[in-house]
Amino acid sequence: MLRPAVTALCLALTLSGCARLADSRMNPMNWFGNGRQATEATAPQEVRPLVPEGRQVQVVDGRVLIATVDVVEVLRSPSGAILRATGTASRQGYFNAELVLVSVENGTATYDFRVEAPGEFTTDGPAQSRRITVAEPISAEELAGIRRIVVRGASNSRSASR
Repeated sequence: MLRPAVTALCLALTLSGCARLADSRMNPMNWFGNGRQATEATAPQEVRPLVPEGRQVQVVDGRVLIATVDVVEVLRSPSGAILRATGTASRQGYFNAELVLVSVENGTATYDFRVEAPGEFTTDGPAQSRRITVAEPISAEELAGIRRIVVRGASNSRSASR
């Protein structure tokens, strides 16, 4: 028992006589070298965008129109208005609802009430459990040229006008 203790004491004294432990190779923080300040990279001469200029992106919306549109309301807000629509889906489980602007022509804005169908079989259920409400903000600038708003569903459409 005395021999390992003496060996450890000799080893400790030998290491303490060397340079500081912080600067030695025994310190794990020194194993990968000292950090160096990186030199500033020069700005590239040519700026290339990630997406080429002529590229056209087409987004395919796989959502369907809601079965029926029940209520369409236009509520005033400080920044313009909020278009709120309530519809009833054909069965339970529809999600990811959104009012999608289709067109603005002759003072009439047309929106599609789109919902995403559930992936698996679901039951019909009562109308209250199939009801979906969605809202879309409309800025005062966009609202200035609009007199009538139409929200379309699969079987009907509802409108609100000033």
